Amino acid sequence: MNGNPWLGLVIGLLTPLVLAGETGIAARVNGTDISNFRLERHFADYLKIQGRQVGAIRSPVVYKRLKREALQQLIDKELLWQEAGRLGVTVSDAEISASLAGMKAAFADTQGFDRALADAGFDEAGYRDYLRHELAARRVLDELAEVAPPGESEVNAAYESLKPQLDPTMDAIRAKALLRQYLTAQRMAQGREEALEKLRAKGRVDVLITL
Repeated sequence: MNGNPWLGLVIGLLTPLVLAGETGIAARVNGTDISNFRLERHFADYLKIQGRQVGAIRSPVVYKRLKREALQQLIDKELLWQEAGRLGVTVSDAEISASLAGMKAAFADTQGFDRALADAGFDEAGYRDYLRHELAARRVLDELAEVAPPGESEVNAAYESLKPQLDPTMDAIRAKALLRQYLTAQRMAQGREEALEKLRAKGRVDVLITL
């Protein structure tokens, strides 16, 4: 499983929307509850993605910061799911099947994937529904964060500025193409964060636990 590009997505998505036996609410987003149980499961996955273990975190300050970050992720997901519904953003069955197939490939066999779903409180039908929400949220975030690509002058300026640090064996066309990709990714990341900030500002978010 090491090096599989789907693995981080698999871990991040294996968090149930609703589980029996929930006790307590961590936050409420426009009237929709995020349970403490769901937060604890997502927090565990959040630490796995970062290569951390709960028992290895000695600082209470660091522990609380990481848990706040995990809760903010859940809040942002809920805001995006709701916005996707409002805008009518959908994901087709074919897209769901393709994504599911890629995730299954991260496991040695089908049984391993099924066990991971069961551990997260899903059957495959429920997980397909959850995945539809997740992909719709990602899609609406990209739509809200749509930005103009960097112009030639910006790419050329970046190239001239960074030229002394670039591989001297790389030709200018290749170097500029890579710089264009980098600048575009930077703009998209900034656009996504700005879009989230707008959703947070107009939404009603109540954090009901102390972190």
